[in-house]
Amino acid sequence: MIRVICVCTGTKYDEWYVDNLKHMIDTYSGIKYDKFEVMRENRYDDERGVFNKLLIFEKFKDGQNIYFDLDILIKGDVNNFLRKDFTLCSAWWRPEYHTPLNSSIMSWQGDNSWIHDEFMKDPEYNLFKYRRGMDQFIYENIKDYKLYEESDGFCSIQTINYEYDYDIYLFNQRGEDMKKKQLLTANNKFEKLWYEKYFKSNI
Repeated sequence: MIRVICVCTGTKYDEWYVDNLKHMIDTYSGIKYDKFEVMRENRYDDERGVFNKLLIFEKFKDGQNIYFDLDILIKGDVNNFLRKDFTLCSAWWRPEYHTPLNSSIMSWQGDNSWIHDEFMKDPEYNLFKYRRGMDQFIYENIKDYKLYEESDGFCSIQTINYEYDYDIYLFNQRGEDMKKKQLLTANNKFEKLWYEKYFKSNI
């Protein structure tokens, strides 16, 4: 059993992002999944949706699971991102003072509900304390994890915004850029965005 999981809560991302993720998974990822799961429960009334992501560990407790944020680009085979141990991204592009983890991609097998259980020990306090979001919570509370590195084939489009040999580009809360058709360059010229060709076209 292989599940592909995403979370769509709040108002930031509409249904196009869900459809677009499934389009990229089906077209480029190479993953032969059994279920495509969309979590829509807004239990924590979290507009950004970052803490509602923790609910995936409560709900999906068997089989092989892989989670993707909605604001990503998938343009190549990502089967190497399927992992047995709980794995998330090394945020290698961030400055040292920032949280060095990123949860845009996560994978695990079996029951990892203990991650959500840790949050539930004091949810109100955790929502207040971890204003940077779920990444900060995991970094400071969850020690049993492994990391995807740049060599696994992903990057942040905030630092590498040209087409290169990465299979996944993370937009990191800049999903609105995914719907842009053109970009105004420093020379005041409009340039077609290279990544548009990988997206579902009905924007």
